[in-house]
Amino acid sequence: MKDCIFCKIINGEEKGYFVFQDKDVVAFLDIFGSTEGHLMVVPKRHGLSVLDFSQEELGKVMEGVKKAANKLKKAYNCDSITIGINHLEKKGVPHLHIHLIPRYENDGGGIVQSVVNKPMKEKLEDIAKKLHDA
Repeated sequence: MKDCIFCKIINGEEKGYFVFQDKDVVAFLDIFGSTEGHLMVVPKRHGLSVLDFSQEELGKVMEGVKKAANKLKKAYNCDSITIGINHLEKKGVPHLHIHLIPRYENDGGGIVQSVVNKPMKEKLEDIAKKLHDA
């Protein structure tokens, strides 16, 4: 997609601080990263959602996530890594991407749920049934 910043980075039209790439996936630093080493793993083929990719393609993306996680652990010796998938994002970057954020004990960061901060109103049983039946 010509207006997608990630496609421009992948194609060399914009600067990217690459950690690795293969024929299917790239990993580069998030220029607005939450901490040193905050990476983005991105499929080279443009797609907005996990629904735009085959199971095989998503498997290759997850292989990239594992490779990036190993690099983070080796380079930064982080205690854990928060991994978040952005898909169907229309206001941010309209390209499937996975954040890997190195975490450390007492780093002051919150849990993933703190990103949304919208308490559930339905009962868990009702939510589970709705999702199960969908």
